[in-house]
Amino acid sequence: MDRKINAIDIKSTDTDYLTGLLNRRGLDDTWDSLPDDMCVHGIYIDVDNFKLVNDIYGHAKGDELLLYVAQILKRTFEGQIVVRMGGDEFVVVCDGGIEKREIAACFPVLQTELKNGGFDETIGTMLSFSIGVSYSQPVKSGLASLLQQCDEAMYHIKKNGKGSYISYDRIRGMVEENKALKDRALTAMENGEIQILLRPVIYLQTSEVYAAEVALYWKFPEQGILPEEKFMPIFEQYGVVMQTDAYVFEKVCAWKAGWRGTVFEHLDIYVRMSGLYLLKEEGLDHIRRCVERYRISPKEIKLCIEEKDFLESRKQLKSMLRSVMDMGFEIAINNFGSASSFTVLQDVPSRILKLDGKLCIVQTENALSTQILKNIISLGRDIRRSIVGQGIADAKQAAALATYGAQLGTGSFYGEALDEAGFCEAYKDRLYLIGNKAPVSFSFEQDLSDNRKKIKGEYIGDGLAYGFGVVASQRSLIFPGGGVKKNTVEFPGHLMHSDSYSVCLWVNPDEEQPWSSVVYIMYQDGFMSLVPNTDLGFCFRIKDDREPNVWYDILCRQAVPGEWSYICATYDMIVGVSRLYFNGLLVGSREDVPSLKVAQKVMLGGDEYQRSFRGKIAGLEFYHYVLSAEHIQQKFLEYQRDATFQGTDGRK
Repeated sequence: MDRKINAIDIKSTDTDYLTGLLNRRGLDDTWDSLPDDMCVHGIYIDVDNFKLVNDIYGHAKGDELLLYVAQILKRTFEGQIVVRMGGDEFVVVCDGGIEKREIAACFPVLQTELKNGGFDETIGTMLSFSIGVSYSQPVKSGLASLLQQCDEAMYHIKKNGKGSYISYDRIRGMVEENKALKDRALTAMENGEIQILLRPVIYLQTSEVYAAEVALYWKFPEQGILPEEKFMPIFEQYGVVMQTDAYVFEKVCAWKAGWRGTVFEHLDIYVRMSGLYLLKEEGLDHIRRCVERYRISPKEIKLCIEEKDFLESRKQLKSMLRSVMDMGFEIAINNFGSASSFTVLQDVPSRILKLDGKLCIVQTENALSTQILKNIISLGRDIRRSIVGQGIADAKQAAALATYGAQLGTGSFYGEALDEAGFCEAYKDRLYLIGNKAPVSFSFEQDLSDNRKKIKGEYIGDGLAYGFGVVASQRSLIFPGGGVKKNTVEFPGHLMHSDSYSVCLWVNPDEEQPWSSVVYIMYQDGFMSLVPNTDLGFCFRIKDDREPNVWYDILCRQAVPGEWSYICATYDMIVGVSRLYFNGLLVGSREDVPSLKVAQKVMLGGDEYQRSFRGKIAGLEFYHYVLSAEHIQQKFLEYQRDATFQGTDGRK
């Protein structure tokens, strides 16, 4: 560059120890040497993903990168003031007489030189510059004003994709609007302008309300109602988010306390919380005080932390999360897929992935996007995470996410956010936890419908009969047996809509029939079966089709032909454990059992592979949660106490 600002007599000796560039104090000294009537261009430069380089390759490699950045900045902006502000941030002050287009032409050159710096290919692909520039600023306006403007421009690039540049003039209006929001933020909470509303989190297989999610709106004077997506990033940028998080969390705790004794008492609430709030000791102290004051159950409040927060402050947040989890709270990774790194899944002890709304858009014309969405959901399920699809706008999107294996969903399709009273009134009769506490039970009183007449089976074949069960008050189905898929009962897949379950029934085989299923559930990616007789005994089998030679079997003694045996099989998706109970006693369990995705159909008396079952079943119950060993034993003992009981004395 022909015009050289450092031709001015600069005597500062305050330089950066690593790069030899001026440091912040040196910049202050140099600025004081500039004439007031001079104009300058200010450039703020941040090295994108520098922290990842440090974390993955070590600080020596990070220092090498910073030295290289200093060299290319000095070379590109020869004769100008080049400063290392600290960390991976640099500032260049250029003579205002240099044409704007000449300055702008330097930015693509910088990006190219950074990637071609001789680092290995992996580092090169992750590196770029986020650059903010403020043109033609008079020195008399002050250094602070110049730095603020180019820093605002750089931050805009940083949060909108990185790897580019923008001038402050292009975002001036937006910045001034954001500052107006920030200046009013604290009084807005005091004046009741911030609305804390609730929207339903839906169990996708049944469309029932599984949980509530906090949604914030701001009644901003002269601008109308602003959604949280509009103002929360600004609150984070200016540090106002701490007060907002505290205000919202205490309100949620107050609601939970007020729900005691109602149908909403144990309803989970998902509440967004910034990583910054958890990193501050006063944030953790406030959480503890709220738990004690309102006597709430922490496990019923899910703290939703942005994925980007974990990427930016992973090590610091990890230790803070342990403190929060020790209190009993569960962590959800919010907007997962917006800035993904698999290290987040490895490092963050979260059981819930709330997928980024943009990721959940189902694009039938874009096979790649659809496949990415499917695979992310499958990955989450494979590591036993609950998947929440966000931003659901229509029935097609809801159905697709359910088919791909997401368990929960939120979005405008399920209704607008409501105040607490309105939410309770609207959804008091649609709660998943209330409607699914009782099992889906079948009495088989000359009918294949469940006791509530919501699910009806279809018999495929001939010769089905009804008889007595293990007690006089109970009826049974009598299967005649037959070829593969002959003389069986089929139910729709939504009978088994929960990932965790318990299946209980009485079985009385007529004869030994190796590998004939009495209950068979077909999933998208495998099956579950209960087999009374095999060469090795009774078998509870879970099969994942993605693992061709692996069978997740639990075996115990045979179900003796001509005798009633009480079978309960449970699967806990959260911990990946299956258990088998025989006549009320736990006889086996398996760990690391995969979670199968979306039941297609349920069969009684046979399966897709073997000859059909011949014998009786009775007392069939499907629970949408895992029964305890004590509960199962008590159920068996209750049968035994019946004077008409026709079963065994309970020996294994």
